[in-house]
Amino acid sequence: MPTALYFKPSYDRLQARITAVAPDLEVALYDEAGRITFKGREVSINDIRPAYFWVHTELYFSPRLKDYFELMLQSPSIKWLHTINTGLDKLPYLELVEKGVVVTNNHAQAIAIAEFVLGQVLAYFQNTQDFHTKQQQKMWKHRPFREIQGTHWLIVGFGHIGQAIAQRAKAFGATITAVRRSKDDAGLADKVVDQQQLAQELPSADIVVLACASNADTRDMVNNSFLQAMKEKSVLVNIARGDLVVEAYLQKALDAGKPEYAILDVFNREPPDAESWVWQHPRVLLTPHTSNAGTGMRARSEAIFVENLQRILDKEPLLNQVSRRDIL
Repeated sequence: MPTALYFKPSYDRLQARITAVAPDLEVALYDEAGRITFKGREVSINDIRPAYFWVHTELYFSPRLKDYFELMLQSPSIKWLHTINTGLDKLPYLELVEKGVVVTNNHAQAIAIAEFVLGQVLAYFQNTQDFHTKQQQKMWKHRPFREIQGTHWLIVGFGHIGQAIAQRAKAFGATITAVRRSKDDAGLADKVVDQQQLAQELPSADIVVLACASNADTRDMVNNSFLQAMKEKSVLVNIARGDLVVEAYLQKALDAGKPEYAILDVFNREPPDAESWVWQHPRVLLTPHTSNAGTGMRARSEAIFVENLQRILDKEPLLNQVSRRDIL
């Protein structure tokens, strides 16, 4: 039976579920002090030769995250890493994949992110802040609001997150154009185009959602020509990576009123510098990289990990296995 090296706070929380599917799994623990313990004694990674690793919430927000990755990169015995991350560009996942490690990732965030996107677009279309302001002023004033019905959504990146957004937007009566490498639209898009055709779709898109990976093809994608091609009264939503957008060009475009509004959950620098224009711009909604923070995300993420643990022990195909192409 393989040995796993898990972060102690995460393992302690899920120990009963891990033991239920893998009662014979040998588990060493990596604690918040950077120690590795196995069967009650402190050991080195070479003493235990762990095959399985796991990055979950407690480790991701721990100062020990970088050290844990160093252990994985140094380990000659590592076989499988499961991670809570969906985007894989910020940490050395590519190095692990190129080392031959099986990496599986997390798509439990899709529901939360999709609800976030729909919620923020609805709030902007209906100008809910105006309703609240008039309530405080005891002002009774009828006014119209913009509907999602009949809008055209251009979703750049059509994996789990893009598809979850499309599913919800279509329920409101929107038309969906998906931008992705393959033509598979999971039955959710009215049209599928590749990135080379993106510029042709921008002039007709009411909502442009960035839901793609950050890679050599997409970094700085939202540049001056991209923004100039956008439709009047359009909305740009970025829940992917900050480096997809050239922020200086976006500022100029918003100042000129096209796009009309930007919903930005991610930035080149997080948090943005105190003097950054994004904090105060009247056409920007800034949220602190929180679109994935739905109340059900952790439970869904844990279920994927436990399912994959069962699968790897049973020698079955794993869910969400990552390829080199997914990162580059």
